Amino acid sequence: MATAVATSTDNVRRAKVELDKMQSSLKKWLKYRGLVDQVAAGTARTSKPQSYAAYIATTAQAQRSEQKLASQLSILLAQVYPDMTLPNTDLAGNPSAAVQLAQIALGQPAPAVAGPAATAGMAPWVLPVIIASALLIGITTAIKSAADVQMQAEHDACIEAGACTDYGMWMKWGAILGIAWFAWEKMGVGARIKSAVAKGGR
Repeated sequence: MATAVATSTDNVRRAKVELDKMQSSLKKWLKYRGLVDQVAAGTARTSKPQSYAAYIATTAQAQRSEQKLASQLSILLAQVYPDMTLPNTDLAGNPSAAVQLAQIALGQPAPAVAGPAATAGMAPWVLPVIIASALLIGITTAIKSAADVQMQAEHDACIEAGACTDYGMWMKWGAILGIAWFAWEKMGVGARIKSAVAKGGR
């Protein structure tokens, strides 16, 4: 009996970790997706010409592939909230399905699609227990992965449209400059170059 309790506790802890990761990925995806939609609507400030930024954003919208994410979220939520009326997951009939489901997974059920008091009284610690007991840890991890893929696509489009900063590029340049400084100052490259220049000037 003690072993079963320990295993169950371990599963709940793991479920909590995976749930936190999943929700973090969903938040990032929704953030960049929203920015791309704002660029397409002409309501976001961009560093690129508006016509070009809008073209990039609308192209990204047309290329979105969110069916897998919507289906996975629906599977998870149907188990966690069996009495909730979930949105239609068919993107052909509901292009915002993945967004609506993600909002519910983040504890933000839309009144138009959620049943009455669907999440009332649901303590934060209950969700990991449900996920662990229903063996839904795997689908939670899969949702995180799918959200990460969609987030990267939206982030790339946001950067290309000039509405987001490419921090990765700045980090790369920072690393290059750091290596160059280290070589110049600590490995004697600077001293050798200065010496060579001095000799050449004689």
